[in-house]
Amino acid sequence: MLENDTALQMADEIRQDRKQAETMLLNYTEELKTYRLKREEYVRGTVQGGRGNLPGHPTEAEALRGVKFDETYPAYTWLRAVEFVERGLSERKRIFLDARRKASHDKAGRGRRAWLVRTQMMYCAAMRERFLNSEFFVSENVLKETWRYIIDRVVEAYLKLEQKKIK
Repeated sequence: MLENDTALQMADEIRQDRKQAETMLLNYTEELKTYRLKREEYVRGTVQGGRGNLPGHPTEAEALRGVKFDETYPAYTWLRAVEFVERGLSERKRIFLDARRKASHDKAGRGRRAWLVRTQMMYCAAMRERFLNSEFFVSENVLKETWRYIIDRVVEAYLKLEQKKIK
């Protein structure tokens, strides 16, 4: 049986993983842009001011530097997990995720529930437009459950990718 401290620590780590997954989902485009810029700087050598130490093989040197950067960049595995999960989502869930991201960036209200109302409004409008249905509505509970589902898939993908790194 787990000791109480160990159980509390595990619960805290699970909470942190879910929070990180939420952050990466909401800020995916910005995080990806930052990653690509930093990777380009690292691979091209503009940060350290020089080319790789493999004479005569600049392409190989850049590829090796890119792999090394990916191994050390902290958000790389999270970015891969989000990308993997997004590709597997149904059209409705992708529309939801898009509305959720837009609502997050709008900062329309204060408090924890503000995202729900804004997302609900944007999601329903997008679904009506996409499926030409004038009577589309979804409850807040369905939105919360969909958001939890997507976060859970990202955390699972992240943990699986991390597990493969260790082996």
